[in-house]
Amino acid sequence: MTPDSVKESGDEAQNILFTTSLTLFTLTIGIGIISPILPVIAENMGAGGIAIGLIFSAFSISRLVFLPVFGKLSDRFGKRIFVLFGLLLYSILAFLYAFAKTPEELVAVRLFHGMSSAMVMPVILAMVAEFSPSGKEGNYMGTANRAIFLGMAFGPFIGGVVSDAYSESYAFFAMSLLSLITLLIAFFTVPEYKAVKKERLQKNGISRNVVFALAYRVLNSIGRGSIMTFLPVYGHMIGMSYTEIGLIVFMNLLVSGIIQPYGGLLSDRRGFTIPVLISSLVSAAILYLIPLTPDFFMLSALAALLGFSSAFSLPAVSGLVAYEGKVSGNTGSLMGFFSASKSLGRAFGPLIAGLLYDIGGQGMNGIYLAFTAASFLTVLAGTLFWFGVKDSDQIIEIE
Repeated sequence: MTPDSVKESGDEAQNILFTTSLTLFTLTIGIGIISPILPVIAENMGAGGIAIGLIFSAFSISRLVFLPVFGKLSDRFGKRIFVLFGLLLYSILAFLYAFAKTPEELVAVRLFHGMSSAMVMPVILAMVAEFSPSGKEGNYMGTANRAIFLGMAFGPFIGGVVSDAYSESYAFFAMSLLSLITLLIAFFTVPEYKAVKKERLQKNGISRNVVFALAYRVLNSIGRGSIMTFLPVYGHMIGMSYTEIGLIVFMNLLVSGIIQPYGGLLSDRRGFTIPVLISSLVSAAILYLIPLTPDFFMLSALAALLGFSSAFSLPAVSGLVAYEGKVSGNTGSLMGFFSASKSLGRAFGPLIAGLLYDIGGQGMNGIYLAFTAASFLTVLAGTLFWFGVKDSDQIIEIE
């Protein structure tokens, strides 16, 4: 099967979109299960702000190293094998979280977990990009992003409930079980197709638009890295349970997931830059308000509003990269770089937030400082994207 043959049948393209989205949904449920409990577990192990940030960053650092490698290899040799082997590693590594006793052991598990992640999610997103009909890149990428966000929405909620009802170890076992289920789904539903022909690949260059899309993703991810790292810590400080923390994260991701395809439709019809700029400005204001809100219901409302506003930026940026990848014939490589740019931001984001948290004296002052920085970086990301992305075929040489 080839992408071109699939494009001849709209129904088959829709079927592939459904199966890949289902795989992304079940996978990210498993990943999201541990997000509300991992920072608190690390803090209970005696980890400070920088150590907590390093635990989260290890996952992204590993992805940063391997994403471009697996993306390029998937263009050459096909994508199915990377998806299946990566999911198998996911299932095994999930068990190891439950047996980690020190922050250093958590860092080691996160490094290997990130490597297995680099084999799966960006490769599936590259498949979606290749099969998306011309002019519908934003909508298709938004639909795939919806599966990711909905999975990550239900994951923290499930993780919080399981941890409160039983223990944190059961949450890790649940993550492993869901990874196995995802492996079975992918084995029977994710197709294989011929790799992109070597002569189609555009060597040593990416467009100006992709460069600014990657820059946006890095800066935005640095800002957002503080949310998943220190929002649970903030909730714990003001007396929230794991379940309540999971619900706040759930609201953010659920709303964002529902809106993602509509954000993609908007970018398909109105262009990429305006949705990204407006989304960034609104999201920055909300990030600034979060640590000023000590009420559970108000925090849930802000989280939902943040999910709504942010849902208009990611489909636009990923749709732009998908379009550029189809033009150049190296979708897997560009999606690898795109995912790596997120990992770069997520690698430095928790470390920067952790450093600011410590500089602020930890506690509430540290939280204020970390979220204020996240707000500033979100504005900066949207502004650069607005000025940088143009209808240009300029190629920027890379090694």
